[in-house]
Amino acid sequence: MITARLRLLAAGLATAVLAAGCGFWSSSKPKLPELPPVSGAASMRTAWSYPIGAGGIGFQPLVVGDSVLAASRAGVVARLDAESGRVAWRVELGKPLIAGVGSDGTTTVVAARDGSLIALDRDGAQRWSTQAGAEIVTVPAVGLGLAIVRASDNRVSAFDLETGKRRWTFDRQSPALVLRQTAAIAMDTSSAYVGLPGGRLVALSLQSGAQRWEAAIGLPRGSNEIERIADVVGSPLISGGEVCAAAWQGRIACLDTSTGRAAWGRDLAAAAGIDLDSRQVVAVDSDGVLHSVSRSGASLWRQDALKRRQPSAPLLAASQVLVGDSLGMLHLLSRDDGALLARSSTDGSPIVGAPARWRNLAIVQTSGGSLQAVALD
Repeated sequence: MITARLRLLAAGLATAVLAAGCGFWSSSKPKLPELPPVSGAASMRTAWSYPIGAGGIGFQPLVVGDSVLAASRAGVVARLDAESGRVAWRVELGKPLIAGVGSDGTTTVVAARDGSLIALDRDGAQRWSTQAGAEIVTVPAVGLGLAIVRASDNRVSAFDLETGKRRWTFDRQSPALVLRQTAAIAMDTSSAYVGLPGGRLVALSLQSGAQRWEAAIGLPRGSNEIERIADVVGSPLISGGEVCAAAWQGRIACLDTSTGRAAWGRDLAAAAGIDLDSRQVVAVDSDGVLHSVSRSGASLWRQDALKRRQPSAPLLAASQVLVGDSLGMLHLLSRDDGALLARSSTDGSPIVGAPARWRNLAIVQTSGGSLQAVALD
């Protein structure tokens, strides 16, 4: 009973933290400071929009090839043409979903609140449905013939994409308190990289689910269970033989994908996921400050103009960084020095999921239900 109560408290805590940026929710929130002017060195324009339905934490668009896939809490799943926003198909599953879509371009998988996984084929027809055995708490990772998810009991399970049959399960005891957040699992050709409560990242064999290595991204600290929350937030990302991740109240770090040995780590109280490329890693801290570091961990710049606006996970474009915020605003920054270049509004509801990119389009999903593609000019 104590554990159950603590988990309920954790869910409430995370809702408060994610809704208020830092600290607990208050009916008398301080007024946000005025945004500084932008340089006007770049511009954003809406290329297309589509009403997908209300989303929230765990709901974000996925770009696969020339398609955009997205889902809503109410159980709508849609596939759209990335360039035009034209709907290829839209299905209503008739049950609420816990998170957005995973897809390899041929099979699309979503997780329902009743603990079931549902797979759709290229045309949106249902291929199979199976029970995971507990509430699923990650966006399904789909590829190489598998759909991989983590459940609320901290089990990681892989399901066959053709049949829905469970292929393997990895068990790990969960801490008493966990953040209520829904991220994805990263995959390469041999391993799945799973962020766990307690700030741990584990690499599992795709073939058997056996643990290849485990490493700490963040370490629990503090005198009570709330202070000791150090869960991995957002999704691990793979680049250049490294897997990088961020931990709540902890740090960001990049590890060798083969051994789990740390390439570098940097203290940072991360509040959302990261984005990266061969040159830099961009992260958001719990105050809403954006940080850019090199691939060796050296500080490049920080931007504090979005403090308390709860920026989303960032998106790195060719020469820019894009984030959404709690008021449905999009902010475009220079990736060289973090300067504010442009801003644009959506529907006024929070943008909490990571934006996706297709060519020069950034695609975002608002909590209020709008899927929007913005051209970065």
